[in-house]
Amino acid sequence: MTEQKTFTLEEARALLPWLKEVSAHADHQMTLIQKDSAEVAAAKQSEIIQHWAETIFKLGALPKQPFTVDFDSGSDFYCWEYPEEDIYYRHDYHMGYLGRRPIDPSISQ
Repeated sequence: MTEQKTFTLEEARALLPWLKEVSAHADHQMTLIQKDSAEVAAAKQSEIIQHWAETIFKLGALPKQPFTVDFDSGSDFYCWEYPEEDIYYRHDYHMGYLGRRPIDPSISQ
C-alpha cells in the first residue's frame, strides 16, 4: 500500500489531467449502470468507486466522496472535486469538505 505523501500545490495540479480522465471514466461507468437493476447497479457502483479510490490512493492522495480528492499540503488539504477545472479550494484537517475555502491566488506552490 502506498504511503500518504505531502504535495505542493504545483505537484497536485500536475496530476489533474490524469485525475480528470480517471474520474470521467468512472463517472461514465456510473451512468451506464443506471440501466441495470437496483441490486446489480449497487454492486457495480461499489466496485467502480472502490477501483477509483484505490487508484487515487496509490498516488499518495486521499480519495473522499466520489469524486473528491484531498492532497495533504503538510498544514491542511488541497481539495479537488470532479469536474472542477483546477484545484480552487483547501480545508483544514479537522474541517473536511464543508470547510472548503478558496486558495489564496498568491500561492503558486
